[in-house]
Amino acid sequence: MNWYIVDKKYINYLTQFDSHVGYVEYGERLKLHVGTLLTIGNFHYYVPISSAKPKHQKMSNSLDFHKLQDESTRYLYAVLNINNMIPVPDNCLTQLKYNQIDCFRSFKSDKEKTDYIYLLQKEKFLIDNIQNTLQNKAMKLYQKCIAKPDSSLAARCCNFKMLEEKCLSYLHTSPTNL
Repeated sequence: MNWYIVDKKYINYLTQFDSHVGYVEYGERLKLHVGTLLTIGNFHYYVPISSAKPKHQKMSNSLDFHKLQDESTRYLYAVLNINNMIPVPDNCLTQLKYNQIDCFRSFKSDKEKTDYIYLLQKEKFLIDNIQNTLQNKAMKLYQKCIAKPDSSLAARCCNFKMLEEKCLSYLHTSPTNL
């Protein structure tokens, strides 16, 4: 898997229609998405990564949530809210290269930058080790939400079908984004 930056204009567009779509505007901080977890037809789904918070320690992995935790140290690095995965057109993605990170985030020092890159590398290592699990969860979650759109599970997820329609509309109404 790779890290991706999703175009802010596209994210802002989606947030008009679905409150589960996460913001990427965090000032000088960077909000990243994990590479394609799921491909349905022509849609590639990406999931945002979030910093670990104290409440996440008590939570268990589930179909729509996964902790990035070091098994040996039990240190919780981050979480993936699979329920917030979104379809993203290829032209709205930028793959993050560590040597270009300064283009997307500012750092107070070289040490802060080095520490952040190390964190991303550790998180990527944890994700790579569970890539199949994450993709299976994403597919199952998608299928369950489509089959039962009125379920409590679907209520805490993005509206995948509607976002697919909005993704297509975005491509058709925004020729400058093609």
